Amino acid sequence: MSPEQDRHVRRRVTAADVARLSGVSRATVSYVLNDVPGQTIPAATRERVRDAAARLAYVPSAAAASLRRGHSRIVVVVTERALSGFVTEPFLRAISDRLAEEGLVPVTHQHVSDDALHALLDEIRPYGVIALTALSEQATERIVSSGVPHVYSSAHGDPSFPRPWEEEIGQLQAEHLIARGAQRLIYAGPTVENPRAVMARSREIGAARACTTAGLPLPRQVDVPHDRGRAVAALAPLIERGGGVGICAFDDEVAVVVLAVAEQLGLSVPGDVGVIGVDNAPFGAFLAPPLTTVSIDAAGSGRSVVARFLGDSVSAGADASSRTYVIHRSST
Repeated sequence: MSPEQDRHVRRRVTAADVARLSGVSRATVSYVLNDVPGQTIPAATRERVRDAAARLAYVPSAAAASLRRGHSRIVVVVTERALSGFVTEPFLRAISDRLAEEGLVPVTHQHVSDDALHALLDEIRPYGVIALTALSEQATERIVSSGVPHVYSSAHGDPSFPRPWEEEIGQLQAEHLIARGAQRLIYAGPTVENPRAVMARSREIGAARACTTAGLPLPRQVDVPHDRGRAVAALAPLIERGGGVGICAFDDEVAVVVLAVAEQLGLSVPGDVGVIGVDNAPFGAFLAPPLTTVSIDAAGSGRSVVARFLGDSVSAGADASSRTYVIHRSST
């Protein structure tokens, strides 16, 4: 390798270096390496440019490409504190994997403030934004007006936005308990300081809908702390012997607390009370009794989000009916 080429290796090789080695202009290098149509460049010149690029191990600058396009290939996935738990990791991983399949670069950003989000977007000029949390209408309008080419939001611009997919989970839980003979339901949610409490309110709406359809009283709602004494105090007034009571637990962790309280109160499960959780956590099958739960196809849901982002409505809805289903075990 010549001293000149050695200097190129020690620093980042640029299109100007390729142009000097091949004896053409930078514009010609750009035309050749980017396969720009409509250019009458001789085949020998094209071959000389490609050979020079190969000899110098030239890698096109992503920053320069971003300037030409007006944006990078980054997609900012905006999350929130409520997105946690057993289902979230495969959900977010599926979003990242599907974006990568399209040649895009996913960057996850937990929303703290609109200003912090906009500062990030201004710095990286993203290809798109996937908002998995509620953004204000003003924030969404600012993202669009800043020139971000692709924006998808599951939040509808309302901080208390409807989460119909969460409502469907609560409805599925309640319908299962009602089908197993429950005449009165309790919705056991996390305490208000839990970041997922906003999801619990949506699932409770779904459970209430199922009760209304079945002509039953609306579920009694109770927040269940992860403290045995306080949990017993919260649940004891609502459940009693005799059967006919079903408990929709927000997730399998809450369901574990409910089962422990039932045992302490001397109640049989499912004889006196039926219990169903959500998430199909690995420990659920090992509880006594084994926990009935709702399984969520997190990966399928993640791919569906990206399909909607990319405008592929067919793929987005292709497997919607199979994304949640009840795994029936001995607790109901």
